[in-house]
Amino acid sequence: MDFLYNNFLSDFFVICMKGVHSIFADYALSIVVLTILIRLCLLPLDLKQRNNQAKMSALGPEIQSLQKRYANNPGQLQKKQQELYRKMNIHPMLGCLPMLIQLPILFAFFGAMRVIASEQTIALMLNAAQNGAETVQLTPFFWVHNLWQPDNFIGANASILPSAESFLSYVQSNQTFIQPQTMALLESQGLLDFSSGVMQVPADTYNTLCAQILQANGYWSGSIADGYATNMNGFLILPALAGVALFLQQKFNPAAANNAMTAATTAAQTKEQQEAQGCTNKMMLWMMPIFSVFICATSNTAFALYWFTSSLYAFSQMQIVNLFKKAKAKKQDITVS
Repeated sequence: MDFLYNNFLSDFFVICMKGVHSIFADYALSIVVLTILIRLCLLPLDLKQRNNQAKMSALGPEIQSLQKRYANNPGQLQKKQQELYRKMNIHPMLGCLPMLIQLPILFAFFGAMRVIASEQTIALMLNAAQNGAETVQLTPFFWVHNLWQPDNFIGANASILPSAESFLSYVQSNQTFIQPQTMALLESQGLLDFSSGVMQVPADTYNTLCAQILQANGYWSGSIADGYATNMNGFLILPALAGVALFLQQKFNPAAANNAMTAATTAAQTKEQQEAQGCTNKMMLWMMPIFSVFICATSNTAFALYWFTSSLYAFSQMQIVNLFKKAKAKKQDITVS
């Protein structure tokens, strides 16, 4: 499954993110800006899909008339329905297209944030080892102490800095992006060990350096020997907000993709099948937000910020478009009257 988030598209997003960061010099702001730019690029497709959906909804009475007329002839019913769609220039499958485009973008952005998080974490640890822990500063985001760790307070990955095992995973999963000189420096600073023939992270050296970084940034109380971290990295706020934003997006969008598929196939469905489809849609209304909370809570905060921004933007865009349509319809009614 690595190909879903480790491909040319994720590489492209890494380049874009670094380009935007070179302008704003703030990764959180860069993520928000790049997310909005991506959504703006998809705006024409979204508007076309919504217009197509509105046309399909307007054909409801005619579709019902065809269903009654050809109730005993499903083949002829489907043929007449397709003829009606062609006549009205409606594309039933268009509703699925935005989702088919957005899913690869979602996976690619996940991969891009994973690469950048690994680069930033490795650079942080290496700079601290070379120049001293007091010379490095974590990347905070409001209540989150480190943007490159999950906004979470539960589990092994909820700490402000990754564990030795997680750091080893960072290095192993991104060896193709790490220069040989960097690998040599990590080894010379005692952060990597190849003496056993297998790449390892010396836990004592690594944990001591983490404690020094946390102490320098004000997140460690007491001495390095007997102190402890005063805070977890976050409080699950951003993952929860991402779930709420996605719920609102689905709740008030009438699940465009599902509706398009349902409208295209409802003529051939029985009442029981239509009821089952309705139950599935209701279940997805809750399951997808819950799934988003889980993914965002276990991924770095940077990706959670992207998911939240993307869902909130989609919901806001939908509301603005609806307001414009209502205003236009109201103006037309006044003109006619």
